[in-house]
Amino acid sequence: MSGIGLPFLASAYPWALASGIGFGAAVSRATRRTARQKDPEKAATRKWVLVCFYLSASVLLALAGVFLPSSPAVMDIRLLWVFLASAVLSAASFRFRKTAGSLILLSLIVIVLSFALFLQSLRAFSGETEIAVVRVLSVDDSRMKLEVSPSDPSVAAPTVLDLEGRYFAPVVKVVIFDDLFVFLGVKTWYRFMGMTSFRVPADSKTTELKQGQGGWWIRRPADLAETMYAWFESNDGRIPGVKTVQIGMDLKKARERGSYSIRVQNDGGVEIVSLSD
Repeated sequence: MSGIGLPFLASAYPWALASGIGFGAAVSRATRRTARQKDPEKAATRKWVLVCFYLSASVLLALAGVFLPSSPAVMDIRLLWVFLASAVLSAASFRFRKTAGSLILLSLIVIVLSFALFLQSLRAFSGETEIAVVRVLSVDDSRMKLEVSPSDPSVAAPTVLDLEGRYFAPVVKVVIFDDLFVFLGVKTWYRFMGMTSFRVPADSKTTELKQGQGGWWIRRPADLAETMYAWFESNDGRIPGVKTVQIGMDLKKARERGSYSIRVQNDGGVEIVSLSD
């Protein structure tokens, strides 16, 4: 089942927060005096080892924020403010932990979690995932030739389809979660199944559509994902946190030389977006 990811890998902000905490810990350790320790030389060595460790962790976390998020924002000045704020609070909490340190550290944790969850809620409610691109090679009144390229090459290779009718429809199995789980960053589970088509009968006096013959279906072995979907489908309405389990399908009229992006919205809807005029 596709669409499952680690929610906090989506944004660079949590990494900036974590990097600031590491930098603040390094500053706190570097400003501590060792002259009053029982063994000043040993305490000084330990201090600078920890400073190097915290600084290294800060740099690694910052690099992770550049390369791991799906939508990095390394040029966003707000990242610098997030880093500085977390560094100052972290340095104060570690340096003065006997007085206000515990309160500052607790406040920092609450701010980090709240801010990260807020970012995830924005991404979850507005997110979308492209699952395929469709290019119309030719089309007439009764048939169309399409090239379908799944976004995940492991699903299927680009395929040319000859379908009946002028309307194509992707078929996607989806598991949609309740809003609370979406707020926490859980995305809709989906599985791209294939393509079908619809036509207007030549002898029809209305615009009623009928499904065309044939279609294209992705061949997969019976695996764990399919077993999970069948279980969700059989227990639809009885699983806490799951809003609905269904097959999503949307129709689009093929236009000569048109290109379309097939996307799964995080509310479970399947949308076909035109990529060309």
